[in-house]
Amino acid sequence: MDRQLKSPLLIETIGKPTKLSSKDTFAHLQNFLHSLPPCPSRTQLERLTDALGVEIGSILPAEGERREAERVAARAAARAERRRVREIEEEERKREEMEGMVEGLEEDEEEDGELENGAVEAEGEEQMDDRGDVEYGDVVDEDEDEPDNEDAKMEQDDE
Repeated sequence: MDRQLKSPLLIETIGKPTKLSSKDTFAHLQNFLHSLPPCPSRTQLERLTDALGVEIGSILPAEGERREAERVAARAAARAERRRVREIEEEERKREEMEGMVEGLEEDEEEDGELENGAVEAEGEEQMDDRGDVEYGDVVDEDEDEPDNEDAKMEQDDE
């Protein structure tokens, strides 16, 4: 980045420059507009061409206003069409999502069977009914990870 990069476009004059008249500029713009695809720059050039045409008298002021109204209406119609397509796609997405949720619920009901209190049956696991009722004192206190169990063992050994 220490040196300036060479310009990718080198413009050299090949003849004596001539000044274009407003009528020539209008004619060139009219011919050039047909080669452009629909885009914002084309719309800007159309507006410029219409303004230049009104200025030189090639286009009536009412015609320029009518063209601008057509451009505004076309843009509003395109916007409304995009909005309609977006709404249809959104409705389709929501409908597919709801169908997926309904199918998921139906599959869950078939797989889970009838379990109480929201318990879910899984392979290799006991069901809630299989364990029976647990009462106070039934649970074994020999959990090796708990530090108080070591203290309880020491107290039992001291006795």
